[in-house]
Amino acid sequence: MVGRRLAVEAPHRLAWLEEAPPTPGPGQALLKPLAVGLCGSDLHVYEGLHPFVRYPVYPGHEVAARVLEVGPETDPAWVGARVALEPSLTCGRCPQCQSGRYNICQALRVMGFQAPGAMAEAFVAPVDRLHRLPEGLTDEQGALVEPLAVAVHAVGLSPVAGRRVAVLGAGTIGLLVAQVARAYGAASVVVVDPLEARRRLAEGLGLPAQPPGQERYEVVFECVGSEKALEAAIQGCHKGGEVVVAGVFGQPTRISAALIQDWELTLRGSLMYTARDYPEALRLLAQGQVRVEPLITHRFPLLEAPAAFAAALQREQALKVVLLNPQNI
Repeated sequence: MVGRRLAVEAPHRLAWLEEAPPTPGPGQALLKPLAVGLCGSDLHVYEGLHPFVRYPVYPGHEVAARVLEVGPETDPAWVGARVALEPSLTCGRCPQCQSGRYNICQALRVMGFQAPGAMAEAFVAPVDRLHRLPEGLTDEQGALVEPLAVAVHAVGLSPVAGRRVAVLGAGTIGLLVAQVARAYGAASVVVVDPLEARRRLAEGLGLPAQPPGQERYEVVFECVGSEKALEAAIQGCHKGGEVVVAGVFGQPTRISAALIQDWELTLRGSLMYTARDYPEALRLLAQGQVRVEPLITHRFPLLEAPAAFAAALQREQALKVVLLNPQNI
């Protein structure tokens, strides 16, 4: 008996590979993917623009799954559970891990990038990377817990309560960051995007949206991953303001260091999530404070992953593309 796993063998080259069924070891679970999201980082891998991978890459990190079995010395109560995957694999020993900042572990690997991900008929993951999905959340919502946790972490780096906030980029992360900032009591939240269709989507979520302009804010979240957007974020700060960089950059970038110095700006990077962020993302979803379903523009069966990548590359038409097992379409 063999299974199948998707591989990005090289830039612009996808293939389904046959493999022996994976076997969970101690502390691990065998999982069946129920819903898997495609994100901008997956597209960077496909296009050869991701700076931190080596090919072949086995994608799939935004995941809702069901536990099929567990390995030795592992709690059997996990079997049958629907879960969201936290795909970070860490050493647990370095100073960053010891301080709780395991998102910047010195030996960090991420399932779907440096370790095999979930675009497969079955996959293995450590049970300590699994989060049970509350009753009432759908598989699609479960797959979007991962990007929502990214947004929760980013907003948590710069307290927004009572402050004027701008979010540059109305993609998945930008729209989630904006919703989290609103839930956390920002005085105002504006989504900035040049595309009218993206602005309409933001407005459908109750978020004011506008094209790029000259306004300034106390906190600006860069959620695009481009030099132009980062420059706009710096220029869009009040003196003493903060820029949080949540976008993923595929190219070296120049910034206006003179303004950072002269205006005493704070420039923060935001990577993934830590222990509090997944439970908080699940809470926000379960309580309806963040909506993720309107972000899904395309759905494909899991085995039609190449078509899903092609759709996701049409960035002006696609926002969140989700792969589903056939019985879940």
